[in-house]
Amino acid sequence: MASPTLVTPTSKLKPLLLIKARATQTPPSLPPHQRPLRRQFLCLAAAAAAATTTAGLALGGVQSAFAASDEEYVKETAEVINKVRSTINMDKNDPNIASAVAELREASNSWVAKYRREKALLGRASFRDMYSALNAISGHYISFGPTAPIPAKRKARILEEMDTAEKALSRGR
Repeated sequence: MASPTLVTPTSKLKPLLLIKARATQTPPSLPPHQRPLRRQFLCLAAAAAAATTTAGLALGGVQSAFAASDEEYVKETAEVINKVRSTINMDKNDPNIASAVAELREASNSWVAKYRREKALLGRASFRDMYSALNAISGHYISFGPTAPIPAKRKARILEEMDTAEKALSRGR
C-alpha cells in the first residue's frame, strides 16, 4: 500500500510552478569614479588606525595592563611587600588601620591584576609566594572586616611568604 506522499515509479509527476521574482527598485547607479571601493575604504581605515596608534605613542600612550619590564615588577613587588608588612604589624587599636587595610587591598588588587596575566612571571617563586600571601590577606579582611586582627599562625605564614618572595626577588626569581 502506497502512501500519498511517497513518490513511486508508477506515480505521475506534476510540473513545478515557476515563481517569478518581484521587480525591485535599484538605486541609481553612481558613475564609476564616484563609487566607494572596498579597497580604498580599507586603506583609509588602516591609515587612520596607524595614525591614531602613532599619535598615542608619541603622547605617552595609555598605560598597558601588562608589565613593562622586569625592573618595574621588582619595584612594585617590593612596594607591596613593604605595605603588607606595615599593615600587618599595625596595632589592632590603631585608628588608621581601616584606611591602611583599604590602601593595601587596592595595592594588592592592582598588583594581581597587572601581573597575573604575565606568562613570564607565572613560574617565578616571588610571584607564587606574593600571590599566595595576598590571597590570604584579602580573604581574611573580606571575611572578618578591616579591623579584625590576623591570627598569629596566619600572620606568621604571610610574613614567611613575604620573606621568601623578597629573597627570590633579590635573586632574580
